[in-house]
Amino acid sequence: MSILRNKKFTIIVIAIMAFIFFQSALPADLSSEESGRVVDLIVRLFQGVAPIDRETLVFIVRKGAHFAEYMILGGFLVPAVKEWMAVDTTPVPVVRERITAWLAGTLYAMTDEIHQSFVPGRSCELRDMGIDSCGVLAGVLVVSLVIWFKEHRSLNVG
Repeated sequence: MSILRNKKFTIIVIAIMAFIFFQSALPADLSSEESGRVVDLIVRLFQGVAPIDRETLVFIVRKGAHFAEYMILGGFLVPAVKEWMAVDTTPVPVVRERITAWLAGTLYAMTDEIHQSFVPGRSCELRDMGIDSCGVLAGVLVVSLVIWFKEHRSLNVG
């Protein structure tokens, strides 16, 4: 059981990757139906407040979902990579850990897009790989900033 406790972020990353994989495995009509429900909710919330172009909103919701799920993945990859690199007893520079986290997430995004090309009605989109990679980078940067502020605040408290 202690092995699992020491790898909790790795397990979370695998769960996020599985979620992304299963979302990508949805045929286009089911995927569109899911994002359509979100779009309908947004349209109802802003009805009478602002004119909304439904087609543009669908695009924003779908690409925003890509960005968000990969941002979450990137955020959890930071501590997971630390777990992976903890096997080696030599200290690993933080920048190398962060680059490894971003590259791992970006590589997963690439394989996920390839996976989508085998799903009915879906395709492999270079633009989506870029959005996913930027999401991973955003997650890595946000978590890195939180860690940095936490460490520096504790140094100044004393």
